[in-house]
Amino acid sequence: MKHTLVRITAIAVVLFTLGSCAKKTTSTPSTPASTTPSFTATMNGTATTFTGSASSGANYFQINGVNTSTYTVELFLYKVSSTGTYSLAANNGSDSYAVISSQSGQSWTSTSGSVTISTYDATNKLVSGTFNITATGSGSMSVTSGSFANISF
Repeated sequence: MKHTLVRITAIAVVLFTLGSCAKKTTSTPSTPASTTPSFTATMNGTATTFTGSASSGANYFQINGVNTSTYTVELFLYKVSSTGTYSLAANNGSDSYAVISSQSGQSWTSTSGSVTISTYDATNKLVSGTFNITATGSGSMSVTSGSFANISF
């Protein structure tokens, strides 16, 4: 009887030890999403690449794209601090609007359009999104397929 109790105890210890062993797994860390900044748009039918920048204040958020040989795009958004879609209007001092200028001195101000902020990362100070603009001034300007990604503010 004593030997049986010792055997049962030994088997129980072995089973308990085997049952409590955790399987070790290894995983390959995922590659982080690209944080390379980009800013592009099609300006009256011509694809254009810009250098992007952004800044923020108490009631505004500004995103700029500059191409030193063609255009500058300035997006002025009022009361923005998160993701969402913001309508562009004419510059009346209280609405979001856009100003486009050419390196040859022409300028246009938005009459309509929108900016969609898809990522607003306040911790890392990065913003990403898309935009489309209809503007008038030196003739008309149509800005389509606008996008910006990982622009620091």
